[in-house]
This record gives sequence, structure tokens and C-alpha cells, in this order.
Amino acid sequence: MKWSHAAVIVGALAIAGLSACGGERLPPKALSDARDEFHRAKTGMALQRANQAWSDDPDDPNTIDLAIVAQRKAQIAEAEAQTMKSQRDAEEAKRQLQDLMSTQLQSARGQLTQTKAQLNQTQSALEAEQKAAAEQRQRLEDLEKKLKDARDTIAKIAAVKDDERGMVITLQGEVLFPTGKWDLKAGAMAKLDQIAQALIGKEQPMVVFGHTDNTGTHDMNMDLSQKRANAVRDYLVSRGIPQDLISAQGKGPDVPISDNGSIEGRASNRRVEIVVQPKKS
Repeated sequence: MKWSHAAVIVGALAIAGLSACGGERLPPKALSDARDEFHRAKTGMALQRANQAWSDDPDDPNTIDLAIVAQRKAQIAEAEAQTMKSQRDAEEAKRQLQDLMSTQLQSARGQLTQTKAQLNQTQSALEAEQKAAAEQRQRLEDLEKKLKDARDTIAKIAAVKDDERGMVITLQGEVLFPTGKWDLKAGAMAKLDQIAQALIGKEQPMVVFGHTDNTGTHDMNMDLSQKRANAVRDYLVSRGIPQDLISAQGKGPDVPISDNGSIEGRASNRRVEIVVQPKKS
């Protein structure tokens, strides 16, 4: 049976006209396949033996066996090579995945670090704002206390009230000036000294308003009220009130607080008001 099989194969080889050139017999397909697969899989011992057997005796049944063996080993080698390639591909994919995960992790850590830095910066800014707000509240509380103390002091020498403008200190015109004049009396200076001493350091904007009764012309009273307001303002500045915090306005007879039809009413209307405005936060 073995010899019959060999004879069939040899006959097939003969019929196929296996020759490389000029009538030389060509190797069997198994050997050709083995050679091709050898080149692909790069394995050689079995193929070398098959090639040698073919060169020595192409009709020897062992030649076919060696060719088949070479083919099988080439197939196995190719399969192993494919397996190794698949493993390498898997390892490369794994490495790329690890690299990607490492890159993403580093990026996430970087973003986390940046976010933490931003949070810390925001927290620091918030703490600074809270501290500044607390300090501002404390300053306002201290200022309110000082202003209350000042109010208590001023109330002993002048009329003090609160309205929408702020704290209003009212001094009657007869106390401050001679009739029809804007020169401060000595007693007026003493009172203004105490008022200035009480208000220094309060950092409150102030406006000095001059008022008259309606005796005389309107223009004359407007001029007189302005000059009296200027005189009080300038004196307070000379006693330490910051010049940029205090201004003067003459109102003349336009804002009476009493009826000008009586002596008492006109006396009440002749006055100077020092308005201490609320401090803007």
C-alpha cells in the first residue's frame, strides 16, 4: 500500500512535468508549499532535509514524507509565529492602553491639582473678603461708638437731632455771629472747638448749611448765609477737620423751621446746621 501511494505521488509529479528549467522535474506541491511557508514562517531544518532528499532521489518515497513533514512543520511554525504575533499585538495593545491610561491619569491628576489650586485660591480670596468685611464691620462699629460719644458731647453745647441727612448739629445765629455779620464770636469759637474735637477722626463727610430769616432781600440773605457757612467750615478745618470732608452751602431764607412772622420764629430760622452724613461703606 505504501509503495502504491508512493508510485501514485511519483506519477503525479511526472505528469505535472516538475522541472525548474529545460526539462528538469519540478518539486511536488507539498514541497513548494513548504518552501513558501518556510519563507513566511522562517523555519528550515525540515525543509532543508526535504530539499536534499529531492535532490538526491526524487523518486524515493521518503522524499514525499519529508516534504509533508516540512510542510507540517512550516504550518506549525507559521501558526506559532501567528500566535506570537497575536501575543505581541496583544502586549502592544496592552502597553498602548497602559500608556493611554497613564496619560489620562496624569492629565486627571494635573487637572485635579489645578482644580485644587483654584479652590485654594478661591478659598484664600473668600477668606480675605470675609476678613476685610469683618474689619469693615468692626471699623463701622467703632465709628458708630465714637460718633455716639461725639453726639453725647456735642449735645451738651448744641441741639442735635437725626434726620434723613444724618446727624444734624444746630447752632443759633445769635450765638455765632453779630447781627448781619459773618465774623465768629469768641463764644462761638469755643463751642466750635468742642465740636471739632468731638468730630476729629470720625472720617464722616460733613456739610455746613447757613440759614437766615426773611428780613431783607433774598439775594442779601443768600450771600450772608453762604458767608456764615464758609466761616464755620473754615474754622472747623483750622481745628483739624479734613478739608476734603467738609463743605459749605448757603440756604438763605429758603428752608425755615419756624414762622418768620414772630421774633421767636425769625430767631429760630437764623441758624447754622452742621450735618454729619452717614459714612459710605
